[in-house]
Amino acid sequence: MGMAFLNKFKNIFTDVELDGKADQSSNALVAQGNPSYMEVRRRGDGWTCKTVTPATVVVVVPTTLAHLEIYNNGSRLMVVSDLFMWRLLGTAVAQMTSLWAVITTQKAIPTSDALVLYSMSGKALITPTATSEIVTSEDSTIIDNGWQVYGYPQTGLGAATPGTGYSVAIDGKLTVPPGCSLCVTVTGNANTASAVHCGATFDLVSANQTT
Repeated sequence: MGMAFLNKFKNIFTDVELDGKADQSSNALVAQGNPSYMEVRRRGDGWTCKTVTPATVVVVVPTTLAHLEIYNNGSRLMVVSDLFMWRLLGTAVAQMTSLWAVITTQKAIPTSDALVLYSMSGKALITPTATSEIVTSEDSTIIDNGWQVYGYPQTGLGAATPGTGYSVAIDGKLTVPPGCSLCVTVTGNANTASAVHCGATFDLVSANQTT
């Protein structure tokens, strides 16, 4: 077993020094006492956004069409925690849908569709404008920067009723620097009489991104 080293940490609430331990490589050994997202959501800058207009699924790998675009028009880092989608309308053909996302390179501000941002910590909702810190848009055109599928393909009944819906934990693996966008699109095996919605949850964090 490697030798443990003793360090000092300070409790930010009580200003009391606490003993901490690290392994032989100086990696901190920490016991997580609170739920993972409690502290970041306590800061009050967690938001969720979803499409309003039902979108037709794409029957190819996404390229330039984004069902949802969330543009970072501020100076903070946008850290994505979840992606989600659900099927509003199906067709007589059994469907399979997949959720895709991409982070664009720096680009122009998209046309604002004022998709509402809902707080994850009880704040009042925000309706973005074209000059807000976050600008939201539907069915925008982007330059493909490497779409990736997230989660597992979901099947739907062959019926014209609301059906499949799911959420994928991203946990910060997608981050959006200032001037860039998070884009989400839903693909499927059939787009006849099909309609879906998609969305994302994120936190605004004061942190620099290494480039």
